[in-house]
Amino acid sequence: MTHQLYIKQGRRYIPWGNGRHWDADHDAMEAGSFRLIHCPDPGHYRTRHDVTPDTARWAAAAMIAQQAMEDAMRKRAIAQPQLQPYTDRQLRLIEQFRRDMAAAGGLVPSYWSHGTPFEIAQAGIDAVRKPEP
Repeated sequence: MTHQLYIKQGRRYIPWGNGRHWDADHDAMEAGSFRLIHCPDPGHYRTRHDVTPDTARWAAAAMIAQQAMEDAMRKRAIAQPQLQPYTDRQLRLIEQFRRDMAAAGGLVPSYWSHGTPFEIAQAGIDAVRKPEP
């Protein structure tokens, strides 16, 4: 047996919780709908709302590919030296510098307008995705 909760609005009591007004504002799922959730890292997840049993397999593969593309773009966007040869000590210092500056946001100018790795990878996925009828 389920119990419907109500809240008072003015002089009336209206359903509270998974009522129709709540669905529109708070992303509750409709009966018969499917949702795909991918967790690439601990505490981090991405959701795709527009999946069906027929498209879920491709959407899951695309989410994995998108994460891999974003990681590769972030890694490649970090500045790296071009002159060679370096000593082992110099290479360690350069790598430490690259990691520290990337973590601080110092190697990708913030005053330029550029797409984020997420936006670029999403554009690639969108280019491959078939338009749904």
